[in-house]
Amino acid sequence: MPDLVRVAVVDDLALFALGIRMQLDATDDLTCVGTASDGVAGLELVRRERPDVVLMDIRMPVLDGLAATAALRDDGADAPRVVVLTTIRHDEAVYLAARAGATAFLTKDARPEVLLATVRAAAVGEAVGDTEQLLRDFGPPPTRPRPDVLAVLTPRERETFLLLAKGLTNTEIAEASFVSEATVKTHVRAVLAKLELRSRLQVVVFAHEEGLVRA
Repeated sequence: MPDLVRVAVVDDLALFALGIRMQLDATDDLTCVGTASDGVAGLELVRRERPDVVLMDIRMPVLDGLAATAALRDDGADAPRVVVLTTIRHDEAVYLAARAGATAFLTKDARPEVLLATVRAAAVGEAVGDTEQLLRDFGPPPTRPRPDVLAVLTPRERETFLLLAKGLTNTEIAEASFVSEATVKTHVRAVLAKLELRSRLQVVVFAHEEGLVRA
């Protein structure tokens, strides 16, 4: 994680965005580089300031958070990690944002310590969140598994993929696989690159949709 994680806040509720900004700026390792009140302004802010993490509201005027998240995905390697914000934990829009490459999601009533911990985890690509109910509510019905979709992965990468799909952290994967965390990080990067996925959360959704795991 960088010494100072730069965060952009995109939300149409000005007081809410200001509250998050104050929480971020009150820490030693996080800072808010700016706020925006809609998706278009948010994209302009992100491409101007190049933050590490974006806290993105789902429902906004002009351009919603789902479309903005998808647009950021098209920025490739320069795209920041996106944490989507919602008032409803089990929200189809959150599921669709996960498919679009969001790193994690938070409800707007999350405690400050949860918000800050999620931002820090997102900055290093480790945030996932509780996706089981989302997958049950909005994921496709179970399908016949297609293990061939993992043919591009080595045996160790396939093992890492399946552990990622269960929502395990790097530490937990290292313990389960009897390897170092540095090795796990290498495998995780390879899995994401080879499967053209942007986040661990997207791995969970992908695995469910391909019938490789069940919620």
